Amino acid sequence: MNDVPTIAANGVNMPALGFGTFELDEATVEEILPHALELGYRHVDTAQIYRNEAAVGRAIKRVSVRREDLFITTKVWVDQYDPSAFIRSVQGSLKRLQTDYVDLLLLHWPVFGGNGMNPTLEALMRARRDGLTRHIGLSNFTIDQTEQAVAFCGEGQLATNQVEYHVYLGQDKLRRVLARHNLILTAYMPLAKARTVNDPVLWDIGEQYGKTAAQVALRWLVEQDRVAAIPATSNPHHASTNFDIFDFQLSEDDQARIAELDKKRRICKPEGLSPEWDD
Repeated sequence: MNDVPTIAANGVNMPALGFGTFELDEATVEEILPHALELGYRHVDTAQIYRNEAAVGRAIKRVSVRREDLFITTKVWVDQYDPSAFIRSVQGSLKRLQTDYVDLLLLHWPVFGGNGMNPTLEALMRARRDGLTRHIGLSNFTIDQTEQAVAFCGEGQLATNQVEYHVYLGQDKLRRVLARHNLILTAYMPLAKARTVNDPVLWDIGEQYGKTAAQVALRWLVEQDRVAAIPATSNPHHASTNFDIFDFQLSEDDQARIAELDKKRRICKPEGLSPEWDD
């Protein structure tokens, strides 16, 4: 296993590969996360709406890893966006996670009410000023919403936009916008709900490197500029193989073949909500 490289952007140094906990219940998190940390994962992603922050906190306490060596991300859910509730909700997250701060705090979903997102963005920046988080960012924001958030918060203030991104879902336009503002794209569902596992193109490419289709899919993501991936799994073997992607490099031809896969129809829905997707 190799060390995970970090991505530097707007003051943050984020491990390019993290361990996601979306759809993992508390018992599963307490079982799999210590194993993942022992493998070498240091970037852990959770959220208030996942209902597993407390399990993440307990799992971390079971492993001898220094807090300063961890990169913990959590997300504030939309029912806590009112400024009067926002800081209190973050303090609740910290209590559940058993830490004095998180490394990255995100707005989980854009909700534009009568006053827009500005009051919530101001509360997000206050959480950083108060020392509750080292860095702040967005999740599931569109291009226009990202531009609005950057305009309000200022250049260099936001670290990332966490969105669905995988070989079947191109994010070229969003990536160009994020690059212009030096933001990281953090890819959730990077294996497309396991659809990549049996992809014949990815398997064909993987055979050249002695890797699986899933490893090729993850490697394709983290080789891109300012892209991190946070695969979630309850399987110890998959946690291990997902981590073992830093000892090979895809050729330009292989990268091009993989880039063609996003022409397939998108069938995965983003976490938490079920909006109408275009056919």
